[in-house]
Amino acid sequence: MSKLRVLHVIGGGEYGGAEQHILNLVSTFPEEEVEVAVICFYDSLFASKLREAGISVVTLNQFGRFDLRLLRALRRAFLSFQPAIIHTHGVKANFFSRLASRGMNLPLLTTVHSALRYDYASALGYMIVSLMERSTRLWNRHYIAISGAISEILRGQGVSAADISVIYNGMDLSPYRQNQLRASDRSRLRAEWDIPEDAFLFGTVARFVPVKGLPILLDGFAQFVRDTENAPFLVLIGDGSERGILEAKVRELHLENRVRFTGFRQDIPACLHAIDGFVHSSLYEGLGYTIIEAMASEVPVVASNVGGVKEFVFHRETGLVVEPGDPAALAQAMEQLYTSAELRESLVNNALEKVEDSFTIQQMTEKILALYRKLLT
Repeated sequence: MSKLRVLHVIGGGEYGGAEQHILNLVSTFPEEEVEVAVICFYDSLFASKLREAGISVVTLNQFGRFDLRLLRALRRAFLSFQPAIIHTHGVKANFFSRLASRGMNLPLLTTVHSALRYDYASALGYMIVSLMERSTRLWNRHYIAISGAISEILRGQGVSAADISVIYNGMDLSPYRQNQLRASDRSRLRAEWDIPEDAFLFGTVARFVPVKGLPILLDGFAQFVRDTENAPFLVLIGDGSERGILEAKVRELHLENRVRFTGFRQDIPACLHAIDGFVHSSLYEGLGYTIIEAMASEVPVVASNVGGVKEFVFHRETGLVVEPGDPAALAQAMEQLYTSAELRESLVNNALEKVEDSFTIQQMTEKILALYRKLLT
C-alpha cells in the first residue's frame, strides 16, 4: 500500500504552540504509513528543529510578507510533492495555500490554533486578516479546532459543525516527566537567575504580547508580595514585543528584587523544574499549551478562566481558576498556593491524571490520521 503523502504549511517565523504542535505531530506519524513534508515561509528556528528531527522542509523565505510570487512558489511545491492532503496552520498559510491550490482538486484541512481577534492588537490588522481568512474559506474542506472553545467560535462565524473536528493538541510528556533531573535543574537555574534555593518561586511561560495579560500578572504579584512575609519570587520565561513595557512596569511597582526575566528559552522542562507555582494570566487562550506543560511537570497552576482552558483546568481540582483581567483574584490565588502545601499536592495529582488522560501526542496523532483517511474516502 502506498504511503499517505501529507504536506503541512505554516509561516513558521515564530516557535510557539502551533509550531510545537506540528513538530510533535509529524515526528510521530508512522513512517510506514505517512510521508510528510513541511513548507515554512521563513527559514528560522522552527525549520531548524524540523530538520533536526529528520523532517523534510521547504522554506520560501526569499519572498516578502505578502509577495504574490509566494503563490507561484507554493504551487510549484504542491506540484512537486504531490500531496494527498494539504494541512495548513495560520492565516497567511491558509490564505496563500487556498489560492495556490485552486484547480488541483486536493482536500485542504486547516487547524485553528487561536481566536484571531485576540491575536491582533490593531483593529486594522484584525480586519485585514479576517478578510483574508473568511474570503477563502469556501475552498477549505475541513477544520480542526484545538478546543471546544475554538469550535464554538468557528460555528459562530458560519462554519458548519459537520466541517469541524475538535482534537486537542497533544504533547510528548516524556521531557516533563524526568523527575530525576528536578533537583539538579532547580539548583542550576536558581543560581543562574539569582534566586535562593529555598525561596518559593512563581513562574510563567509566554510570548510577551498583549493577549497574555502579563501586566495584570505583575499587578497581582505586586499586591500579593506587599502583604506577604518572606515574599516569593516571580520569573517570566519568554520574550516578545511587550518586554520593554513589562520591564518598566516592574520598576514602577518596585519589584526589581523579586522579578526575573529569562528571555526566550528552549529548555522549558528544566525551567518548570525550578518553579513552585505556575501562573497563567491570558485574556484568551485557544487551549493553553504551557499550562499543560506545567501540569505534566507536576507544578500547581493558577489559570485564567478563558477559552479552551475551561476544558481542563477545574477550580480547586486541577488548578485554581481566576477570571481574566483581575489582579486581585490572581493575588488571592497565588496566596492560596503559597500557603497550602496540601492544596498544591492535591492539584498536582489531579492535573497530572487529567493530562495523561487527555493530552498525549499519541491520542492526537491517531485522531488526526483517522481524520485524514475519512477526508480521502
